[in-house]
Amino acid sequence: MSTAANTPVIEARDLARHYAVRRGLFRGSATVKAVDGVSFALPAGRTLAVVGESGCGKSTLARLVTLLEHPTAGALHVDGKDVTTARRAADPQLRRSVQMVFQNPYGSLNPRKTVGAILEEPLEINTDLAAMARAAAARAMIAKVGLRPEHYGRYPHMFSGGQRQRIAIARALMLNPRVVVADEPVSALDVSIQAQVLNLMMDLQEEFKLAYLFISHDLSVVRHIADAVMVMYLGRPVEHGAKQQVFEQPRHPYTRALLAATPSTDPSRRGQRQALTGELPSPLDPPSGCAFHKRCPHATERCAAERPVPREFAGALVACHHVERG
Repeated sequence: MSTAANTPVIEARDLARHYAVRRGLFRGSATVKAVDGVSFALPAGRTLAVVGESGCGKSTLARLVTLLEHPTAGALHVDGKDVTTARRAADPQLRRSVQMVFQNPYGSLNPRKTVGAILEEPLEINTDLAAMARAAAARAMIAKVGLRPEHYGRYPHMFSGGQRQRIAIARALMLNPRVVVADEPVSALDVSIQAQVLNLMMDLQEEFKLAYLFISHDLSVVRHIADAVMVMYLGRPVEHGAKQQVFEQPRHPYTRALLAATPSTDPSRRGQRQALTGELPSPLDPPSGCAFHKRCPHATERCAAERPVPREFAGALVACHHVERG
């Protein structure tokens, strides 16, 4: 494998996004640290899955990577260019390099436009292609996502959920992006259709050498598509490693709890891991020290007082004071 093949097309360093919110009429304001120190590097042709409970910061991270929001702190590089500043993030070429596939295929497509018009719109806005060239590109992409030529002139309401998500994927690829951010792209689909859409995404990734940032709460889906996994809790990564490492030898108690909550067909795995108890703390009032310590069966006084920093252990980055204990 060449060095160029391993060069990140997108890289985040201590990325953070904080929001100032009001607690109430007489309670003043507070800061919500939706994303607070996320780092990763994603090469072409690879998939990084970001997992965690609702409220862990996954979707906020997706908005930062797609340049829909600006980070409060940290750095974000796309093709080696720092896009942290508003001026750089507005660069049309960089914006074309990162595209997004949304969760809901029913709400992400304009119901008043045909499939052809939906696919041609990014080209009309961002390129100088003539109308015939735009139509040819749209028809070619329709074929690549497994739809038929006659679908070019039809409207979104005439398609099933799986077909609509294929259209959304096609739209995301019209500008030949380097990175695709997929925010729960199959969670709104029937289980029988999910595998078809995931396999399509993997085929397209291989053909176009796409880098995927795949946001999901479904670990069975992540196991199918990911190369690496980053587990987030209350805005911070708690474990980050290769898929096999995270699934077969999870090191953080939160990762183990998430895996315990995932149905398994292997009888030998049932009951092996600690189930997750309690509720996710409020981001307005996060716990001191390790944010997970109030739900962790192995927490000590140190966990309540000192926030752990991710450190390498057995091939993964783990934010836990007692990772050596296994």
